[in-house]
Amino acid sequence: MQLKLTHLVFLLIFSGFHPFHVSVVDVEYNAQAKSIQVSQRIFSDDLEDALADFHGLESVDTVDPQDAARLDSLIGSYLKQKVFFVVNGKEKSIYYVGSELEGDARWCYYEIKGVEALKEVELSNLALMDVFDDQQNIVHFKVRGKVYSYRLDKNRNIKTFKFNQ
Repeated sequence: MQLKLTHLVFLLIFSGFHPFHVSVVDVEYNAQAKSIQVSQRIFSDDLEDALADFHGLESVDTVDPQDAARLDSLIGSYLKQKVFFVVNGKEKSIYYVGSELEGDARWCYYEIKGVEALKEVELSNLALMDVFDDQQNIVHFKVRGKVYSYRLDKNRNIKTFKFNQ
């Protein structure tokens, strides 16, 4: 019975349907570049729904876009309204770098520039939460070789990470 359930879960995931809404956010502080570098993996179909809703469009194709630059513009403006960083007590804007398709998901890259030292970061990632009530954004924050992880959702959408020097 357990084996059949496992096969069903894999079949649903790999058939393009996923029974939950989740993104993975990898955050890393780069002391040499004085920046916080972020890559966020979002299922393509979920991102399409969020972008269409946010921008008031009938549809958005993130798998085979006719205009990749326009797609990145849509993604960048969306994330700039959904992702917030307060670094060492100062609100910082994200700089959207670009994205790339990997399987059934799109990796979206952005960074926060001009971070001299890192003592504390307050992070709020509301991406897709306005579209899916069960959306979760799993954050893995790597600083000086140590990884801090947290799950953001509609009820807990802000996390403060404190780092020892």
